[in-house]
Amino acid sequence: MTYKIDNLSVLIFTDLDSSFLNKNDFSFGNNLNTTKQLINDGHSVIFNTSKTFIELKNFFQKESFNIPFICENGGGIYAPKKHFNNFNQTKNEYNIIFESKRIVRKISSIKNEIKKIYGKYLTFFNDLDDEEKEKLSGLSRNEIKLASEREFTELIIWQSNIENLQKLKEYLESHNLTIIKGGRFHHISNNINKGEAMLRLVNEYKKHYSSTNFITIAVGDSDNDLEMLNCADYPCIVKSSDNQNFVENIKSSNLFISNRKAPEGWSECIEQVFESIRRQK
Repeated sequence: MTYKIDNLSVLIFTDLDSSFLNKNDFSFGNNLNTTKQLINDGHSVIFNTSKTFIELKNFFQKESFNIPFICENGGGIYAPKKHFNNFNQTKNEYNIIFESKRIVRKISSIKNEIKKIYGKYLTFFNDLDDEEKEKLSGLSRNEIKLASEREFTELIIWQSNIENLQKLKEYLESHNLTIIKGGRFHHISNNINKGEAMLRLVNEYKKHYSSTNFITIAVGDSDNDLEMLNCADYPCIVKSSDNQNFVENIKSSNLFISNRKAPEGWSECIEQVFESIRRQK
């Protein structure tokens, strides 16, 4: 299938786990081939994920991708050095578009108090042994090492109701932190989100390629994708057993919902949107 559309370049921002990748076995079906075809046809696929910088860097090296990405729910935005001009700060072979403040020191200063007040409801992921981490994350020992190299977010396992979660959220807000639910874990971070990060990167595209007409697609499946989906011209929800009511939070009339789960649901969303765009042109 060709995705070429005259005088139009599409920026596709996508979550990974349970959207691009299957939730249980992390398989990506034909999505890598679809991504390569989209790029060859003049569009951009940007991973906007809770995964870490090093996880994505290693993945891109393995799959020979050279594309911008957003990691840790908006904590870091990076682009290959030749993708945009005029960036002085670099990280490995990437320009730094944006980085949030590191969270380690702030979490360390309140971690004992959090455990004292909310300890019966939560567990810090990094406090688990490797066997427990493997069981909860579905990752291998080596993959866990990469997933644990977090700079902008802290993972917790939450085991209580919404009321207690709201109390924790209010406590964190008093320390200028926030909490959001991902596919497997809750994420504590500074006041960042995938939507703000997406808009930052869209602005870079528009600034550096001012003669190009851009539209945006966002693909996600869970709460930490909400801001990203609501920022997109075409938001897409990949079907999941956990997100039947998620659609109520999307404001756009251009919403697409897949009939299949990830990974097939991802390509389904992309094809539906491109068909819709072609009909409107």
